[in-house]
Amino acid sequence: LDLSNNKLSGELPIELALVKYLRNFTEIRALNFSHNNITGVIPSEFSNLQNIRSLDLSYNNLTGRIPSQLVELTTLAIFSVAHNNLTGRTPQRTSQFATFTESSYEGNPFLCGPPL
Repeated sequence: LDLSNNKLSGELPIELALVKYLRNFTEIRALNFSHNNITGVIPSEFSNLQNIRSLDLSYNNLTGRIPSQLVELTTLAIFSVAHNNLTGRTPQRTSQFATFTESSYEGNPFLCGPPL
């Protein structure tokens, strides 16, 4: 699902964050919301997308912490939250999150932890 560069604004649609809706989207392999004006926090419920391989939320105005539950996405090969306003620590560097480099997180001045 590629919604990049669409001038979307506001918070991520609540339907994407509700577990009862995510159960219907178990086959989603990619979500790309990059280069919009999305605000608010990253829903921890994204961790229910167990088959997702790519999650790109870069170049928005997301705030808050990166949900620790995202480390449960064991099929994730591409991940970017670069150039937002995220704070706190990066997710634990376990399984696939150990493979993500600084470029996945850059441009978030209040984000800390490896690989930054």
